[in-house]
Amino acid sequence: MMNELKLYQRSDNSIWTDGHISKNMLSAHLDLDIDAASRNIKTIEKTIEWIVHKIPKGARILDLGCGPGLYSSLLAKKGYSVTGIDISKSSISYAMNKAIEENLLIDYQCLDYIKDDIGMNYDAIICIYCDFGALIPEEQSVLLKKIRNALLDDGIFIFDVFKTGLCDKMQEYRNWYYSDGESFWCVKPHFILEESKHFIDYKTWGARTVIIEKGKESREYITWDNYYTENDIKKILNNNGLNIQSINMELVSENEFTSNEVMFIEAYKMGGK
Repeated sequence: MMNELKLYQRSDNSIWTDGHISKNMLSAHLDLDIDAASRNIKTIEKTIEWIVHKIPKGARILDLGCGPGLYSSLLAKKGYSVTGIDISKSSISYAMNKAIEENLLIDYQCLDYIKDDIGMNYDAIICIYCDFGALIPEEQSVLLKKIRNALLDDGIFIFDVFKTGLCDKMQEYRNWYYSDGESFWCVKPHFILEESKHFIDYKTWGARTVIIEKGKESREYITWDNYYTENDIKKILNNNGLNIQSINMELVSENEFTSNEVMFIEAYKMGGK
C-alpha cells in the first residue's frame, strides 16, 4: 500500500519531463476542442483579446509555461516580441518548429523557470492555465521574486488561479487498476495506483499516481492544485513586492476538464509605477 500523501510532497518524476507522458501531454495541448492540457481555442482567443488590452503594442512579453506556444504564437502574430519558456522538451520542440513554419520570431527556451534564469527587462510576463497554483508556496515565492526582478518598472504580471469553487469539481479517492498495454502513463503493461487528497486548511488538492511496471522501479508523479480567495492572492503578491491592478473572473465561461472557477490577475511592481 502507498504511504499517505504529505502536504506539498514532491516526486522525483515529472509528467512534464517523462519522455512518454510529455508526448501525450503535447497531444492533449494540441487538441483545441478540449480543456485537458490547454484550454479550448475559444477561451484561449478570448484570453488573448483581454491580454492585448493590457499590454502596449510591440511590447516584450515572457510566456512562462508556454507549452507548444498556443498563446505565444497568437501574441507574436499581434506584433509582440515574445519569449516562451517551458520545461517540456516535447512542447518546446513543437513550438520551435511551428514558429518556423509560420515565420514567427519567437524565442523559445527549454528551461525550468523555478531553477533557471528567465531573463530581464520584460514589459509583461504571463503564466496561464493555473500554472502558478500548481507550485508549492516556496516555489511561488522564488518565482514571484524572479518575475519582479525581470519586469521593467511599469511592467505587469498576468496569471490565473483557481477560486474556492474548484472544490465543487474535486473529490478525495484512492484507487488502483491494471493496464495490459500502453496507457497515458506507460508503454508496457503496468499497475496504476492513484490518490487524490484535500488539505482543507491549506486550500490545496494533491494528486499522486504511482506506476508499477515489471522489471523496473516504481515511478511516482505528484501534482498540486491550490485555490484562492482574492485576499489570499493579494497577500501572496504583497509579500513578494507586487500589487493587484485588476481581477477578471469572466474569461473562463466553461471547462470540461476541470473547474471554470478561475480568476485572472493583473499585477504590477510595488514602487514601479
